[in-house]
Amino acid sequence: MRPARRRWAVALVVPALALSLAACSGADEQGTPAQRLDSWVSSTQVGQSVGTLVGDGAAVARAQGEDLGPGALHTVCGVLTTDAEAANANLPSPDQQVTVWLSQAYQLEYEAGGDCYSAGTSGLQRSASRRAQAVQLMDRALIRIQALTGREVATTTTTQPGSGLLG
Repeated sequence: MRPARRRWAVALVVPALALSLAACSGADEQGTPAQRLDSWVSSTQVGQSVGTLVGDGAAVARAQGEDLGPGALHTVCGVLTTDAEAANANLPSPDQQVTVWLSQAYQLEYEAGGDCYSAGTSGLQRSASRRAQAVQLMDRALIRIQALTGREVATTTTTQPGSGLLG
């Protein structure tokens, strides 16, 4: 191809490529920071993920407290680990601080699942401690999301951020 034709081809292809990439960007990549975060919250259903992890933690505590046996405990601990992995797959968020807190929380939930699966008294204590830390981080993230977007993030725990909701 001659240099002049190559320049014309580049001049036509580059803008077309840029337009097509812009069209492919998600809604959480457009608008103000608050709009992007709000869109991300809706598209990832982060409230449901948080509620699920809190429910998983409650199931672990119930299986342990009611002494349902190692099979039941292994099952709920495995579910906690799987749900933490699934929640983490929705990161990053458009807000760096929300991403940091949720990433740390999801990692703690994952580790808590592993600790309780290994069982033993020390493993169960570590699991409970990690789950409590994770709840605090998720609560912070939900409060920040609400502050930035002006909207409450509904969770399956049917509580509100800042009210000790996740504990």
